[in-house]
Amino acid sequence: MAELALSQELDERLLHLLGALETLQGKRDEFNSRVEQGWFSLSKSRFAMGCKSVSALQYGAHMEPLVRVCASQGEGGQVAFQVIPEWNPSTEAAEGSPSVEEIGPQDQVLRQRKGPGKTAAPGPPLGPAPKSDSQRGALSQDPLTWFGILVSQSLRQAQNSFKEGILLAGEIASLQSDIEVTQAQYRALLERKRQLLAREG
Repeated sequence: MAELALSQELDERLLHLLGALETLQGKRDEFNSRVEQGWFSLSKSRFAMGCKSVSALQYGAHMEPLVRVCASQGEGGQVAFQVIPEWNPSTEAAEGSPSVEEIGPQDQVLRQRKGPGKTAAPGPPLGPAPKSDSQRGALSQDPLTWFGILVSQSLRQAQNSFKEGILLAGEIASLQSDIEVTQAQYRALLERKRQLLAREG
């Protein structure tokens, strides 16, 4: 009777493992496709806007993560990774006008670097800069604003592809943890069955 129960549990673990492996392969293919599409869209945007317009030189001085990863351990020991966005698309759409104002001080700082002789024009805008530092986290949540007010559609597509890739990465990590735990459980059950058969024999 114990041998039959062990055999059934082994079959369940094996079926679960095969299903998880098949799902993992599909998620990996989808992840690779999203990343490839993201890099392709990024190269298209660099061609359309210019290499200097879409490069590391435009990165914001203050960067904050747009997602956070929460890890929780299940009863069986597997770890589930959940990718949680730190921003709300509806909130970002409502704050579209302030994000345009955020571009202004950055442009004025660039003008000051290009023309250091003009001291009168760049002087006044530098006053409110400390105030904008406290609001920068809320106003410049969308990294697309680093590359200008009007960006190409391909740059937006690249951002969406990479966002979907991040979500898939969390699912892949969770599946890999589940597979490792299932393999360990299967090996333990198999060893128990061998010991039981050795005793009966």
